[in-house]
Amino acid sequence: MADYNQQTTGWTGWVMFASLLMILSGFVHILYGIGSLFTQNWFLYANQSIYLIDAKSGGWALILVGILLLVSGTLLLSGNAFGRAMGMVLATVGIIANLAYVGIAPIWSILAVIVNALILYAIGAHGGEMKKLT
Repeated sequence: MADYNQQTTGWTGWVMFASLLMILSGFVHILYGIGSLFTQNWFLYANQSIYLIDAKSGGWALILVGILLLVSGTLLLSGNAFGRAMGMVLATVGIIANLAYVGIAPIWSILAVIVNALILYAIGAHGGEMKKLT
């Protein structure tokens, strides 16, 4: 049972920031996914090997992730527990995905890992306080 006598902390601002960032990221993922659906396959040259990347399946994956981010961010703003859990899963996946890109874009990947870690902490430790604000 929730303790409604507990004060909300300043971390609710981080949770709101995480929610809005997830919503914005969802829109960007959907736009990138739509753009990827209308492009041709392209080649990636990495580690002295050439890879053919299917842009259409990548586009559908981006659209799916974008929808998940939109839903999670919206539910998290309303203080929903499912949105909180989904946000924690998406932030964890974001950390893992950005760790995979450290060799390609080290500065941006490390910054993304730090932001995802802060979002994960804010949602996990203080996400329940959002229910009190609504």
